[in-house]
Amino acid sequence: MRSLPEPGESQERDDESDVALCAAIRGGSSTAFERLFRAHHPGMVAFATRMMGRGEVAEDLVQEVFLYVWRNRETWQVRTGVRQYLYSALRHGALRYIRHERVVRHHAPEAIALFDRAPRMADADLTARETVLLVREAIARLPERCRLVYTLHREQGLTYGEVAAVMGISAKTVDVQMGRALKSLRRSLMPHRD
Repeated sequence: MRSLPEPGESQERDDESDVALCAAIRGGSSTAFERLFRAHHPGMVAFATRMMGRGEVAEDLVQEVFLYVWRNRETWQVRTGVRQYLYSALRHGALRYIRHERVVRHHAPEAIALFDRAPRMADADLTARETVLLVREAIARLPERCRLVYTLHREQGLTYGEVAAVMGISAKTVDVQMGRALKSLRRSLMPHRD
């Protein structure tokens, strides 16, 4: 009869096999890479499908993670376990995809409207461009954390919870930083209001 492993023994074996697998992949072993792919691909696709709600997008995201690993195999480092690394990379890829889609959906009506409306007067165009420049300059002068929170929330369309997850801060901190950003922008732009 087989004895039960000592506490932590199974984790140690997993860590050792992860180290050996990573070393083999860094050495260019396509067999080791295939083993990694076969072991984690189905679970990662299921995880990404639950996140994205679309199987074809999930499959693409998983493929991107494995493609990244293979292309960067010579310098690929895993500080946690291989499984944690792969799922974390997949989660970050999914969040990038969601942010991108939000930006596209948010700006698509503006792009369509740009071609639908009648040409405006040159003075109005100039004023609009000056206003955009003033706003961009005011945003650029925000403290780094405020600027990042403002950009992720207002320009990328992330919720406070998503901003908090991306930045590794609490949703309350996001709220406070957003308030500071808006207050600073109002102050900066007040002299330029008509």
